[in-house]
Amino acid sequence: MESRSSLSSLLSWALFIVALSGLATHSESAPQAFKRDPGHPHWHHSAFLDVRDSVRSDVRRTLHTRAEVPFQVPLEVNVVLIGLNGDGGYRYTVDAPKLEEFLRVSFPSHRPSCFETGEPLDIEHHVVYNAFPAGQPELIALEKALRTAMIPAGTARESDFGREVPLFEVDATAVEPTFQKLHSYIFDIDNGGYSSKENDRPVPTAIFIVNFDKVRMDPRSKEVDLDNMMYSKLTPLTDEDMKKQEGDYIYRYRYNGGGASQVWLSSGRFVVIDLSAGPCTFGKIETEEGSVSHRTLPRIKNMLFPSGFASVSSHTTHDNFMGHLAALVASTVEHVIAPDVRFETVDLTTRLLVPIIVLQNHNRYNIMEKGHNYSINIEAIEAEVRKLVHDDQEVLIIVGSHALHHHEKLAIAVSKAMRGHSLQETKNDGRFHVHTKTYLDGSILKEEMEHSADVLAAGLLEMADPSLSNKFYLRQHWTDESESSTDSVLKHKPLWATYNLKKGKDKKKNKPKKKGDLHPTYGTRVIPVFVLSLADVDPQLMMEDESLVWTSNDVVIVLEHQSPEIPLSYVSETKRRHAIPSQAQRHILAGLASALGGLSAPYEKASHIHERPVVNWLWAAGCHPFGPFSNTSQISQILRDVALRNTIYARVDSALRTIRDTSESVQSFAAQYLKTPLGEPVKGKKNKSTTELWVEKFYKKTTNLPEPFPHELVERLEKYLDVSHN
Repeated sequence: MESRSSLSSLLSWALFIVALSGLATHSESAPQAFKRDPGHPHWHHSAFLDVRDSVRSDVRRTLHTRAEVPFQVPLEVNVVLIGLNGDGGYRYTVDAPKLEEFLRVSFPSHRPSCFETGEPLDIEHHVVYNAFPAGQPELIALEKALRTAMIPAGTARESDFGREVPLFEVDATAVEPTFQKLHSYIFDIDNGGYSSKENDRPVPTAIFIVNFDKVRMDPRSKEVDLDNMMYSKLTPLTDEDMKKQEGDYIYRYRYNGGGASQVWLSSGRFVVIDLSAGPCTFGKIETEEGSVSHRTLPRIKNMLFPSGFASVSSHTTHDNFMGHLAALVASTVEHVIAPDVRFETVDLTTRLLVPIIVLQNHNRYNIMEKGHNYSINIEAIEAEVRKLVHDDQEVLIIVGSHALHHHEKLAIAVSKAMRGHSLQETKNDGRFHVHTKTYLDGSILKEEMEHSADVLAAGLLEMADPSLSNKFYLRQHWTDESESSTDSVLKHKPLWATYNLKKGKDKKKNKPKKKGDLHPTYGTRVIPVFVLSLADVDPQLMMEDESLVWTSNDVVIVLEHQSPEIPLSYVSETKRRHAIPSQAQRHILAGLASALGGLSAPYEKASHIHERPVVNWLWAAGCHPFGPFSNTSQISQILRDVALRNTIYARVDSALRTIRDTSESVQSFAAQYLKTPLGEPVKGKKNKSTTELWVEKFYKKTTNLPEPFPHELVERLEKYLDVSHN
């Protein structure tokens, strides 16, 4: 009996081990997405690895010539086609090499501009495109994540006059981690060990163009098992299946509760363009510019069945669809990946001081107190600001709260900046009703604030923390009245000193210098943020252009009051967008992003034809603090890269403009003063002017090209390039 019991126990243990091994082998063989095989090849950065020699030749050509051509900078753009390889909606296929070639021929370059000057930068991007499809397992994994995140939200129309179908909304932040997995999987970010501090390592930026199978990921259907479809062969669609590919429902994205869209900017280094979502409509009321409609993004249904479901269209429609995709990619480059620069600022400082000064006309509440909906999170603002500057820059943010009635000049400035304009709106009776709307003019407010330089720049700072004044400011005791000085620290004018420029030179010379004046040191840049916390004001009080923030290159002004939501002239689908004046966190971050990194809103672009910025609301949703369709206090990694790139581009642009101006000055001097002893023209080649012959005679040594630098400097720079390359 004992032997039988021991034998049965051994058999049970054996069966248990076999079962465990079967489970292990089953789990190992279970289909998984984002899984790489051993020995997979690393991602090849064509824009950085293939064109490195051309970049060096561009630098050398800049040293040897003063031709007015922009400096060429390579820019890599990766287009990832998801569900467009015969495995997504309508089983539609896009030829990736053909799209890549079409982009290369149609949009080979892009030259950013500056909003402040209205002129294009002396830098031009040579765009290198990479277009490739994503795999079927990754497509199914994304569809699974999306189906889980869909939440019923009533009904919506398929088109302008289409039928009403069920509507589902997707929080983009819920599916963003899955897209981030795809980004890391494709570009081998995790395995490559790229660090954010390794500035010399190229980090790829991607555009995800998505075409999901809406029938397959229908949240109302419980019969479809997406896990078993990852590596299995998909069944082809019949003509009846093609007509049902819209799934009789609509889904839209909302990033953190912002406006509904089918295009959104992620917190990482990618943007998502979902062709199967929507269609979505949003923009500004009674304004055509930049509005997003049902036909803004191409839809495969409209391409395949332009005249209904009678017959599938011809090859011409496929070419049109390819053109729409290329235009979308080019628009993404212009607005998101390499947008225009907001301010022409060259930041050469090593220290950054951001005093956030709250000026309030009440004592009912304090936005600096934590734990309220209107509270300001200084730690979060500082964390985002540190991501906008280079690693070697020192950042310090201090906070001070002051009563507005204690500063008479500031209270007068706020009162003078109040303006009003008339609005005509139609009511239910069909008539126009005129009413006046009050707003705060930021330009006038800054102009009036410049009269209070001592109080705003040095006084409030020293009252907030006297120890900071010794570190970030230089207290200078003047012992003589001479304009010259031998101090080693360059004496900048105090902040807001631009008002003194309007005075006459005689008045400036007769002005006595006070002992103990505070002057910013050379390596410190100060960008004050003034938060006007007002009570007992117009409930719909805002700043110009229906905003709560006004920004210049050296100051940020934010308006805050405890009024309820303010209706805006912007609409998303069938509902107006509202501004919440009690929440200033997002607007503070938006102003600092523009002032520090020169960031412009993703939906804005400088137009030389219109001589003003134009808008495209397609890029208004996502992870950024700009505009009425955004609702987040974070800045995308793409925009942070743009901010760091803007500081470099501003320096290069300034250097190139200096080179061109110096060269023109030399030529102008030679044309005016250099003459032969007998006053005869200089003899030489017929295709060269007299000025060019004289410049080459006295300015050149060995080369026949007109150099913008002295010859010795060119030789030293070339040696430096050779050493750095090796």
